Amino acid sequence: MLFSAGLGMSAVLRLVLLARELQAAGHEVRFSAPARARHRVVRAGLVPVLAAPQQFSRAWRPDLVVHDPLCPDSTATAAESGVPTIGYLPYAHPPLSPRPTVWIDPCPPPLRQRPEPSAWQVRCDAYELPPQPTPQLTELSLLPRVCITGVPTGTRPEDRRRARLFRRVAEGAESLGLQLVVLTGDAQPWSVVLRGSAAIVHGGDEASVYAAARYGVSQLVLPAGEEERRAGKRLEQAGIGLCLSDDDLAGAASSMLRLRFRLAELLNGGRLLPAAAELGRSIARMPQPAELVHRVEALARQQGN
Repeated sequence: MLFSAGLGMSAVLRLVLLARELQAAGHEVRFSAPARARHRVVRAGLVPVLAAPQQFSRAWRPDLVVHDPLCPDSTATAAESGVPTIGYLPYAHPPLSPRPTVWIDPCPPPLRQRPEPSAWQVRCDAYELPPQPTPQLTELSLLPRVCITGVPTGTRPEDRRRARLFRRVAEGAESLGLQLVVLTGDAQPWSVVLRGSAAIVHGGDEASVYAAARYGVSQLVLPAGEEERRAGKRLEQAGIGLCLSDDDLAGAASSMLRLRFRLAELLNGGRLLPAAAELGRSIARMPQPAELVHRVEALARQQGN
């Protein structure tokens, strides 16, 4: 079975979980991923593909392809393979065509704007390596913990503008006496940092949305673009988060007061915290990747019949 992931680390780490389960069930698995992600594939106990995915697929002739439907190379590999294909349904961005034989949907149902009726549901987990160094955190803290991730580091004017917005949010959190944890990189130890956290601030990316939902944490989205803004609005509609932009915090005199009010709303106000916690409990009851193995095997057998 050939797995083909795209540029996003979150796609790689989500596919790794299913690949490991299929390999443990006795299947021959190969995993195509960008060079910067191959060390995670290897440390997960999988065999990475070093050639171009389409070239490797033609030579290796898989019985089934599981792919990232946002990556042109992965989608082309699946389309050319001539075997059953499985695509992980994206959260915010529209997938590329053609459609796979089967969709796997890791998105919690309350957050999916347009459900795919025939998709296989799976819990929105991602493979994690032990963090280096391990964050020294406890599940219980005297102060509510807020995680901040996805702070822009680019030099474009829009990156600098959003970085300032993240800094203002951090200042607002500190002014409320909250415990701050700032995360960097694109592969976070979510199970460590989100257990015991009350809220997370991020840019609306799929990995952060899913991780916070999985651990029952309320979310504040500072969107990077229109797709991320729509993702943030879906969190608001589901009652588990807020979405803010530069315009929401315009005006130096009153913006910090408004920001502090919104942060307090995330941590103490009304329905956000209990709704996020209830969503986390419902996600914990969803199928795990191991529960999809027999369905994947049945799909692959169709190729041999």
